[in-house]
Amino acid sequence: MRNVNSINPQSTHATCQRHHGAARGWILFLLILVVGGGGGWMAVQKMKAGETVDTRGGTVKARRGDLNITVTQGGSIRAHKSVEYQCQVESRGMSTGITILSVVPAGTYITQEDVDAGKILVELDSSAFEDRLIAEELELNSDKENATAAEESFTIQITQNESAIARAEMDVRFALMDLQKYLGRELADRMVADVNQATDLSAYITPFIEEMKSDPKYLDVSSGAGQEYKRLKDDITLAQGNLSTAEATLIGTQKLFDANYVSKLDLQRDELTRDNRAFAAENAQVTLELFLKYDFPKSAEQQLSNYIESLRSLNVTKAECRSNLAQANVRLSSAKERLKRQEESVQEIIQQIENCTIRAKAPGLVVYGTGGSGDMFRMMRGRGGGGSGIIAEGETVSERQVLISMPDTKNMIAEIGVHETDVDKITTGQPARIVMDAFPDKMFDGWVTEVAPLPDQERNWMNPDLKVYKTLVSIDGSHEFLKSRMSCKVEILVRELQDVVLVPIQVVANRGGRKVCYLVTSSGTEEREVVTGAFSDTLVQIVEGLQEGDEVLLNPPMFAASAEETAFRQRFQPAKDMSGGDDAQDISSDSQEGSRRQGRRQRNADGATEQPQTQEGRSPRQGAIGIPDLSNLSEEQRKAMQEGMERFQNMSDEERQKLMQQGMERFRNMSDEERQKLMQQFQGGGGLGGSGRPGNRPSGNQTNNEQ
Repeated sequence: MRNVNSINPQSTHATCQRHHGAARGWILFLLILVVGGGGGWMAVQKMKAGETVDTRGGTVKARRGDLNITVTQGGSIRAHKSVEYQCQVESRGMSTGITILSVVPAGTYITQEDVDAGKILVELDSSAFEDRLIAEELELNSDKENATAAEESFTIQITQNESAIARAEMDVRFALMDLQKYLGRELADRMVADVNQATDLSAYITPFIEEMKSDPKYLDVSSGAGQEYKRLKDDITLAQGNLSTAEATLIGTQKLFDANYVSKLDLQRDELTRDNRAFAAENAQVTLELFLKYDFPKSAEQQLSNYIESLRSLNVTKAECRSNLAQANVRLSSAKERLKRQEESVQEIIQQIENCTIRAKAPGLVVYGTGGSGDMFRMMRGRGGGGSGIIAEGETVSERQVLISMPDTKNMIAEIGVHETDVDKITTGQPARIVMDAFPDKMFDGWVTEVAPLPDQERNWMNPDLKVYKTLVSIDGSHEFLKSRMSCKVEILVRELQDVVLVPIQVVANRGGRKVCYLVTSSGTEEREVVTGAFSDTLVQIVEGLQEGDEVLLNPPMFAASAEETAFRQRFQPAKDMSGGDDAQDISSDSQEGSRRQGRRQRNADGATEQPQTQEGRSPRQGAIGIPDLSNLSEEQRKAMQEGMERFQNMSDEERQKLMQQGMERFRNMSDEERQKLMQQFQGGGGLGGSGRPGNRPSGNQTNNEQ
């Protein structure tokens, strides 16, 4: 292995130039394939189209006919309807895919009896889910217990709340009854009517007390305060009566004492009795005053306060009951939600275990679901779980991957990808012709059934510069020999012109921005400007400039006398005498001699490879654009090369890009045998890089050095 640091920059630059020249040679090859036809391509296409081409003398006659504008794309066929069995096992939390334990062989035909018996098509490994199921069921039992306890606690809390509220309401009723008992119903009701608005209870009750003091009749005699007030009033009356009796007795005793009928002791006894009765009357009056001033307001305010406190206690009890009930409800809801989720988790695992066994749902032929674009896209995006996408025992598959497909071959469709440059031409209902690669002698009719509104994301991800739109084309009839995923080519009829003037597309040249044809007349060749219309891969419509029967050159002259074309001719100096004259032979000899010099390399002191130079001081393969050696080409091939170079020079950038795409598409649609034959034909005539003859290939050592 050669040391990277010892590479000669000149050698590297020359190598890049050689590769670049070879690549440009390939570009010319593709252009010849599209424009010149590789020695008769266009004639072959015309013959396939049923046209008559007069190539004698290199002329062709303009004719009237029908022109069909078509879009051709390659694709594959599949069943319009099919029963697909996807992997429904979720791959969440799994580092790898799901392993296939058993699968029915591909090609097995499933009968209706198999469907009725529940025949197993695919069995996936469910051991991981079975282990999870045991753990989840244990947790489910715990959640059930918690949910039951929470529900019982909720029921108990409801009963406790009812009892607490009932007690609080009873306290309120008893407090009101005590107030009414003490003050009387009328006065008590008046006091409690606006008690909720009272901020100072003493100030609130004072007007009622003063009103009662000023007019004691407001006190209900049947109330506690009324009874107390009456008793005190009765005590005063009794004391005053006793005092009056004692005073009358003392007056009589004094008269008797003065008459010496009683002793002084009797007089003193009656005086003491009078004094006692006077003290009792005074005490009774004071007791009433104290009752009205202190005892009654105190007892009334106390009873009213008890009532207010009972109301507050009732509100607090209700709030506490609501809070406790809400907490119990939350605990119950949480327990039920956990139980529900756990039950769903267990059911999901059970469903996953059931999904590991795929049974037949409909009769049909078993086709493995490998190679689908969706499966390939998931694997390339890293969604395949590490699986290879192969359906076989021991392989791993991913979620939603198609494992088995049972197509209905009675109705087949073709699926193609239409490039963005042609998608605006395609609409549903357009007729189409389909040719299978496996049955090239059979042609099927159909029509466009669907055109995707957006580019195919899967192809866009693999190649961002490629914008293709998935298009579905139906296939008329039922064909049992057609198999799903067969390759096909679809030709869609975009536009159909009738009775127009047509010429082969290569007879029209671009001269200074004008489109011209070279008309063959009795006096010679005449350049005539034309107006073109629609065109296909082989024919172009002439709107103005030619008439039916006009004879034009099949291969227009390579260069004209204009200054622009003269400058272009100087750029491609090796092609100035492509007819095989002495100059061309000299050019070929120089090119071959340069190729031989290319094989003789010298080693410098540090082992680097030095790029040999030709007499002109440039690499043998380094030219204007890597023009191939045309000395050994046939006359027909040289004309094709000339035409391809000229058309490429006169095209716009958009036309060149589309032409390159057509060439690549046509080359891809060839069979391997056609590609090899065309390559041998082209390389045998001179190669692609100026020294492309098989005998002039560099040796193995030279190839390694160039790499």
